[in-house]
Amino acid sequence: MISGILKATDLDEVRAAIESEKALLMIERDVYWPKWDSPWWYILLLEETSRLEEVPVALFKELLTCADRQFLKVFPVNKSDTAGQINGVTDVMCFCFLGSLMRISAKLEFDIFAYLPWAKEWINRYQLPDGGYNCDEVAYSGSGKSSVHSTVLMLEGLIEYTRFTKEATFALHMQKAVSYLLKHQIYLASTGKEIEGVNWDKVIFPRLNEYDFSRGLEAVFDFLLLTGKKVRGTAVEKAIAMLNSKIASKIAHSEKQWLSEEKTVSYYIEKPVMFKDLANMPLVMKLLNSTADNEFVPAMLARVSKKHEEVKTRGLIV
Repeated sequence: MISGILKATDLDEVRAAIESEKALLMIERDVYWPKWDSPWWYILLLEETSRLEEVPVALFKELLTCADRQFLKVFPVNKSDTAGQINGVTDVMCFCFLGSLMRISAKLEFDIFAYLPWAKEWINRYQLPDGGYNCDEVAYSGSGKSSVHSTVLMLEGLIEYTRFTKEATFALHMQKAVSYLLKHQIYLASTGKEIEGVNWDKVIFPRLNEYDFSRGLEAVFDFLLLTGKKVRGTAVEKAIAMLNSKIASKIAHSEKQWLSEEKTVSYYIEKPVMFKDLANMPLVMKLLNSTADNEFVPAMLARVSKKHEEVKTRGLIV
C-alpha cells in the first residue's frame, strides 16, 4: 500500500488519476480518507461537474467491496459497539458518507446494499425521533438532535436509491427527513432564526459533504417531484427568495472558500495520522472553490430553479 497525493490539475485529468494503479491502492487502504485528494473525493467532483459517467465501473465496484471490508457493521452508539482494536474515525462509516455512497451508487446503477447488506438497516435503526440523522454518536446517547448536514446527505441517497430501484421501502424515512428540514425552513434554526457561524446562506461549490440552502432546497424539490407530496409555501419561501436573489445577482463562484481550512486523516505508510495535517487541496478543486467565476455555480442554481418551476407547475407547494 502507499501514501501520497493523486494529481489532477484540471477536470480532464481526473479520470486518469482515478484509473491509476495508485488510486486502486489508496482505495484498498481507505475508501474515504484522506480529504480531499483520494479517489472518493474525485468521484464526488465528477458528479458535481456533470461528468459522473467518467467514473470507471471497475474502480467503483472495488470501492464498494473495500467499504464492506473496512467499516464496522454498526454505528457505535455504545462503548460495547467498538470492542477490540477499532479506530473510531477510519473504521466507522458516517451518515454523510453512507448517504453520498447511496446517491452515487444509484446514479451509476449499482445496488449499494448488494455490496453492503448490513448498512440497509441503518436507515431505520439510526433515524432520530426528530426525523434526521447525525454523524455525532452523542446524539444517540444524549441530545437526540439531528444534523442538517447528515440528514440532507442521507435524504439525497434515499431519493436516488428509490429512483433507481422503484421501491417504496424508504418512503416514510424520506418523509420524516423532509419534515425535519422544513421545520428548519431549509437553512435556519428551528426557531426561525439564522444559526451563527454556519454560513448556510452562502452558495458553496464544490459541495462535496458541505451544506448550503440551495442543497437543502433541491433535496426537498427532488422529494416532491419523486413522490407527488405537497409542502406548505411558508416552509420554503425564505429559501426560495434566497435562491432567486443569488440568481438575480448573477453569482458565478463559490461564496465560501472552505476546502483549505480543514485538517484530515493522513497516512504514514500504513498508519493513520489523525488530524495533524491540513488537507491537501488538488489544484482543480482549489480553482473551483476560489473566488474566480466558473460555469458550474450558475448551472447549479439554474437547475434548482428549474425544479422549483416544476414543483409549482404540479401544484406541490400550497
